[in-house]
Amino acid sequence: MEWTPEAIKAEMDYRQEALREDARRVREYYRNGGKPRSWWHRMTHRHEPEVPAGPKAA
Repeated sequence: MEWTPEAIKAEMDYRQEALREDARRVREYYRNGGKPRSWWHRMTHRHEPEVPAGPKAA
């Protein structure tokens, strides 16, 4: 895949939107009385979209 300026911008926009969504989810969690989680819990319980496993998905 060639990284054109348009592809780089699209990738940056995608990642920025994911960060914003994560921040929104965390704010909502705390606003609804959620308790702070340890760094280990945050690293092992990530909310990431399901992505096909490349060649294995076919």
